[in-house]
Amino acid sequence: MFKQQSDFDFVNLSMPDTLSHRLRFEVEQTLSCLYADAALVDQMDRLYLPFSYWLSQKAHAGQGPLIVGVGGAQGCGKTTFCSVVSRILNKGFDLNCVVISLDDLYSTQHDRMKFASQTSPMFAVRGVPGTHDVRFALSLFDRLHNLKEGEVMKFPCFDKSIDDRKSVHLWKEVQGPVDVVLFEGWCVGAPPMTDVMSSPMNALEKEKDAQGIWRNKVNQFLEEDYKTLFSKIDLMAWMQAPSYDVVYHWRNKQERMLESHLHDIHGILLDTIDLKVMSSTELKEFMQYYERLTRHMLAVMPNRADVLFTLSDKQEVMSMRFPVEH
Repeated sequence: MFKQQSDFDFVNLSMPDTLSHRLRFEVEQTLSCLYADAALVDQMDRLYLPFSYWLSQKAHAGQGPLIVGVGGAQGCGKTTFCSVVSRILNKGFDLNCVVISLDDLYSTQHDRMKFASQTSPMFAVRGVPGTHDVRFALSLFDRLHNLKEGEVMKFPCFDKSIDDRKSVHLWKEVQGPVDVVLFEGWCVGAPPMTDVMSSPMNALEKEKDAQGIWRNKVNQFLEEDYKTLFSKIDLMAWMQAPSYDVVYHWRNKQERMLESHLHDIHGILLDTIDLKVMSSTELKEFMQYYERLTRHMLAVMPNRADVLFTLSDKQEVMSMRFPVEH
């Protein structure tokens, strides 16, 4: 539930009431496809529609797409949020908006395993900087920027059930020109870490990265390759969790949802989640791979983001902060 707003006056947007009514069905359908909480549709007028309207005013039609980074800790609701906003921009504001997930930009399994064998076995676990094909991603963004009317390009789709990219003929097609790109991912926009990297942060680092090779290599990627990739972002939105402790509970909620719908899941959801359900113990170990960078982002991103969504421990958006308009 949206509780308050700041730094932006939505009262003066002058949007017709009919727009909200017309788009409600679209949002309901999007939430249904994602197995998301149907009650989220009630955030239409106080969250989705105002943010979509604000983005529509920022889009520079005919000058290439507006690249909007959307970051936040695992389980905070980025995928659902971006899917809904994209649908609203497409259907309500006649803008060609596409969602690109950092998860779809992983390197191939072959390349990740090869890199892990050359550096640290921990890079065999996808997710952290160093497991994505940044050079490929940069070429895709450049192509997207120049996509003209009538032109079509394909974006990769990663299949987590096989831990590899899908075949090219199964990639999603994007038609030009594109007005808005929502680039979402847990570490999208992350700056390099400045804390002491010499000491292990958790049991996983102590056991598998005692010499700090993995965590320092991750940070090197943030300082170099990922800095270049994230420089493509025009506006950065960040979903701020109340603490790191709730992140596990959010991610565990996703696992239990998957478990309950395992026999029903099909279509779009297959592209975004693992089909193997992790136990609580497995999940706790898995999340230690992301703990260091997640804690870093929770500390620094609120002051770096253009748009800040402050979340409650129930994943409710409590406030929104927008840039002050001059």
